[in-house]
Amino acid sequence: MFSYDFSRLPFVSMTGRVNEKAGWSHNGRSMDVNLLVIFLGGECRFEIDGAEDIFCPGDVALIPRDTPYRPHTDTSCEYVFFHFDGEFSPVDAADAAALTFREIPHDKPFYGVKENESDKLLFDCKVTLGDARRDVELLLRKCTDTQLGYSSKLQILLSLQFSEMMFHISKAFCAQVQTADRTPAAVARILGYIRENYRQNLSLDSICAHMGMSKQYCMRLFKAHTGMTISAYILDLRMRHAAYLLRYTYMNVSETAEYLGFSGTSYFSRVFKAYYGVSPVHYFE
Repeated sequence: MFSYDFSRLPFVSMTGRVNEKAGWSHNGRSMDVNLLVIFLGGECRFEIDGAEDIFCPGDVALIPRDTPYRPHTDTSCEYVFFHFDGEFSPVDAADAAALTFREIPHDKPFYGVKENESDKLLFDCKVTLGDARRDVELLLRKCTDTQLGYSSKLQILLSLQFSEMMFHISKAFCAQVQTADRTPAAVARILGYIRENYRQNLSLDSICAHMGMSKQYCMRLFKAHTGMTISAYILDLRMRHAAYLLRYTYMNVSETAEYLGFSGTSYFSRVFKAYYGVSPVHYFE
């Protein structure tokens, strides 16, 4: 974990949207600027400072300057990147607690902002956006519109929008940290396995076999700590991903169904309509 100092606005020196084909990789590098990568489609394996992880749509890679990294995709991947300045500092677990987001108590009205409060936000090399994904994607579109304005004065607006996006990314990471503190290790393992494999034909039997748990114990444990059944959680992941692909990529209904591991387009359409109330063809009309 590390913190970023927002005592001054970050300067975004480069940004762009990229589609990489299957087999894309490079031998590894480090840069003299910070790198933020927001994944929109496909899948990419990233090695950052010697640690390797898989990044999917809704994941963010954050690489401080002078940190070695190496990407590779066996399929393809689409992402938006930002090069920006500013200082990241390592944070240990004890100090991280002070940087997490805390809500204002309902019984204490909010009348102002205290001077000299912390101007640092908490991050890690991988952040899964979760509920913050829509906010971040909206700000991505705003950053793109600002970039296309071709006015030097719009650098101020781009810095503000980028800072707001970093705020939501940090908030999502802090939510992960706080949830991890409350979630048993066994549930965290199940969640991690599902998030990495939900595009496949996952079954309760295969999940329990991988976890080495009985079905009854696995179902009871998962429901107790998430409030959802395993099948409902997998469906939610797949449907939210489907809606994203249909709206923000060039995939049609059949391509989306195949990408998400459905056995056929008609079955995917029935599941989608049962979840959203409309067919995938008419979802955004």
